[in-house]
Amino acid sequence: MIPQELMEELRYIQIYTQKAVRDHWVGDYRSPVRGRGFEFDQHKIYQHGDDYRQIDWNVTARMRHPYVKRAFEEKEMGAIIMADLSRSMDFASVAQSKRELLLKIAATLAFAAASDNMKVGLLGFTDGIEVELPLKKGLNQVWKILDSLCEGKPASRPTHFARALEYLVSRLKRSTLIFCISDFITPEDLFASDKLKHLAQRHDFIPIIIQDGWEEALPEGKGYLRLRDAEWGEEMLLALSGRQRRRYETLMRERKNALQRSLYRLQLDHLFLRPGEPFLDLLIGFFLMRKG
Repeated sequence: MIPQELMEELRYIQIYTQKAVRDHWVGDYRSPVRGRGFEFDQHKIYQHGDDYRQIDWNVTARMRHPYVKRAFEEKEMGAIIMADLSRSMDFASVAQSKRELLLKIAATLAFAAASDNMKVGLLGFTDGIEVELPLKKGLNQVWKILDSLCEGKPASRPTHFARALEYLVSRLKRSTLIFCISDFITPEDLFASDKLKHLAQRHDFIPIIIQDGWEEALPEGKGYLRLRDAEWGEEMLLALSGRQRRRYETLMRERKNALQRSLYRLQLDHLFLRPGEPFLDLLIGFFLMRKG
């Protein structure tokens, strides 16, 4: 059961998000994946394998080469909340942990999708599938998703995307919005994955990266800091010297830059969010702008 204080926060997110959707999201979601829908997009030169029934004979006569109409996919889409439930998401250097922020991000996205009359589902993962709720419409489905995220106790600790990506590739037959909420800290070579490339090409895959402040810079101070890997249990003792802090910041900046380059290569719109900082307007605004 969701605690009362958290329930009040989620109710506020629900009301705020529904108002934003009602005021700004006019019409259904329009997919970036083109196919045989009802809304005309543009023409393209006919190629072997294209549907000859889509040939525009007027344009073909003018251009003296066969041209076909391209249209956006059918507009009714589903939205999957792909949530990283590994132990690294429990980390917190402020009052709010990454997992607590994940829950509120999921609430915002799920309420927005439900208010736009979309089906919503959940895929919670670690190095395997921890929880799965099939696509379904309605606010009851949203609260079921939030209950599962709040009450769920993952059986495993590490982060591996492979099983979750493979699961989505095998299950999703229609173009779907996939909101992947994670810190993207994983030992695997995620962006070399054929499964991720498949999802990026066939669906609308949107990474939401949660980064704690300590994952960018160490705190000021002197002495030593004992660190323990929440997923693998390994420990290390780190001296809090100016040199160590600068080295750490350089490594973390390089990691973030490499992550962004990989996302850009796959043409994935993405957003970085930090626990303890305002997120609601930024998150809603990002997707309103993206849809426009």
